Amino acid sequence: MKNLILFFVLIVSFFSCAKMSSKNNSKEFYINGIIEEIRDSTKVYLKVQKSNKILPLDTAYTINNVFKFNGKIDKPEVVGIYIDSLKGEIGLFIQNDSVFIEVNKNNLSDSKIYGSELNNEYLKFVKQSNKILSKTNYLFPLFQKARTENDVDKLKNINNQIEQIHKDNIAFTLSYARNNPESYISAFALKSLLKSEYVTKDTIASIYQNFTHEVKKGDFAIEVLLFLEEK
Repeated sequence: MKNLILFFVLIVSFFSCAKMSSKNNSKEFYINGIIEEIRDSTKVYLKVQKSNKILPLDTAYTINNVFKFNGKIDKPEVVGIYIDSLKGEIGLFIQNDSVFIEVNKNNLSDSKIYGSELNNEYLKFVKQSNKILSKTNYLFPLFQKARTENDVDKLKNINNQIEQIHKDNIAFTLSYARNNPESYISAFALKSLLKSEYVTKDTIASIYQNFTHEVKKGDFAIEVLLFLEEK
């Protein structure tokens, strides 16, 4: 109950900060988190993905089960939050707005994130993609069994099913990127297909061309453009 009250106090406090920032015409991002039963001064790292590399951006320390980051970015970024002594990371899209995180210590990737429409959009896209790919889960035990039995026909059939599921996910990803040209998530989605043997450069180019000017300024869209310009 104490942590629940603290969490809502945190939300109210930082919405106030965000409003003050808006009045000062200074757009910044605020990332605020709460972790149950963690010692004070535990390090929390904010890292950013740049050209497939994870680079440090900032470091915070827990005080009374709370950690805070804030700053300013020129365009939306994919960031990861890492916490000393805890495995995994919290991944999210941020822009200059307020984000609130209720940390799941047992599984950081299952932490609850509030306040960011962009991150909500990202999670919705990932959830749908994972729902498609999860159809392969029941096939892997069958694949292992067929391989142990050296059943060539079964192996071929299972491989065909797995391949079709991946094609379905590619079709979903292309459709999302094509139908949401104003979304940074579309650039993220399109970038994930650059190495796919099932997607041609012409297809990628036609979708990229329809992205808005703002989306094209983002890192993912820039990576797509560099790919298209390769000989």
